[in-house]
Amino acid sequence: MTNRVSTALAALSALAVLAAIPALAQETRAEPSWTGAYVGAGLGAGYLSTDQYSPPQAGYGGYAAATYAGWHPYGSIQAGLDLQLGTTVLGVRLQHAVTNSAADSFWKVDELVSANAVALTTLSARAGHLFQPQLLGYASASVVAGHFNYGSVDERWSQVDDSLDATRFGLGIGAGIEYRLTDTISVITEYTHLQFITGSSTFDYGTSGFLKNWTYDYTHRLGMVQAGVNFRF
Repeated sequence: MTNRVSTALAALSALAVLAAIPALAQETRAEPSWTGAYVGAGLGAGYLSTDQYSPPQAGYGGYAAATYAGWHPYGSIQAGLDLQLGTTVLGVRLQHAVTNSAADSFWKVDELVSANAVALTTLSARAGHLFQPQLLGYASASVVAGHFNYGSVDERWSQVDDSLDATRFGLGIGAGIEYRLTDTISVITEYTHLQFITGSSTFDYGTSGFLKNWTYDYTHRLGMVQAGVNFRF
């Protein structure tokens, strides 16, 4: 009888210990720290809007030449650094995004004009709040350098220059969510609006065209939706 009681007590004790292990593990598990560096990659879609203006030149007055827009896929790589202060997370990030999509274009009377943001390098700062230890919501502000390609083809007047490149600078604001899957891996989704400073580019048509050159002013806006993964260390 004594042996049976002892065996039963031992079994109950073992069951109690096993039942307590998950609770103890949950209590002792450390919350993930957001302080540290990370690298990552992502995919996104950007909607580029272009306003093209022809300033006064060659005896002609200034006029709005074209307005056109389109969607473009982007792939990106990034690196950043975060600092956690309680439930607040501050950080900086450098991102480079590229696309190989076709340019947006517009028929202007007998001239085909086009534009595309083929590469974007963005430096951003963010401030966020931890709604849960693994869930961060944030807002961001950024500066951007965009590599643009422009085209101007007017075969009627033998004016062809379809390989003009230029760098445009701009500012951006955005918002996003980042979720920690593990201590080292997180997923992220965000929206960013970029506004580029108006810049001028001059097409060189050579000596065979009706005009040797022509200048356009370009104003661009880009709305970018993207998702990606970060690896933290």
